[in-house]
Amino acid sequence: MPIFILFVGILLVVVGINNKIPEFIGLVKEDFRPTENVAGFHIWILAIFVAGSLGYIKQLKPVANAFLVLIIIGLLLSNKGFFAQFKSAIEGKA
Repeated sequence: MPIFILFVGILLVVVGINNKIPEFIGLVKEDFRPTENVAGFHIWILAIFVAGSLGYIKQLKPVANAFLVLIIIGLLLSNKGFFAQFKSAIEGKA
């Protein structure tokens, strides 16, 4: 958790130094706003939180792990494919 907080802090400092705060806020809002075909990112966060919470119950840990694997597979394969979007982002075809 401390590494995540450090990463977020560095990200915010870099955004502030480059004076890109409005663009950054717009990108974050776009990630969490649902579109016509895709639910917002908050649905994925909720699913991971619920499945992870079930893992704290000793008898449900194998089931929670299976659900987490399914959620990650679904996240990678949804929304026109993670890998296709990653490739187009690298090539600069937004």
